[in-house]
Amino acid sequence: MAVKIPKIKKRKSFGARLTALAMGLTALAIIAFLAFSNRRIWNNRRDLDTNIKDLQNQVQILEEHRRTLQAGLEAVQGESFQEERLREQGYKKPGEEVIAILRDPATSATNQEGGVSATDSFWADLWKKIKNIK
Repeated sequence: MAVKIPKIKKRKSFGARLTALAMGLTALAIIAFLAFSNRRIWNNRRDLDTNIKDLQNQVQILEEHRRTLQAGLEAVQGESFQEERLREQGYKKPGEEVIAILRDPATSATNQEGGVSATDSFWADLWKKIKNIK
């Protein structure tokens, strides 16, 4: 027969309780610190994702603008554009004749002085006729 030895319950000492409490508070503080840092990093990442989307939209807009400018530059550098500008300035190719179309000096003088244009003269003439009816 085995003799049963009663178990002696040991009371934890004050130092052991204090150590367990300190370790628990330290673990809780570490967990709180990590949670706070994680939240801050998550907010920064969300802001950076928003900035990335905005910058990608700006890149697309600027890329489209660059393509438009490139097309315009290619058009300006072409021979046909240069030839057209030279012809507007009165130059001609050898063997060609230039035909100048002159405007009526009376209408061009009124247009330069802020008078009525050709389309307005119809209405002005009509108005004069209406005023002279008696």
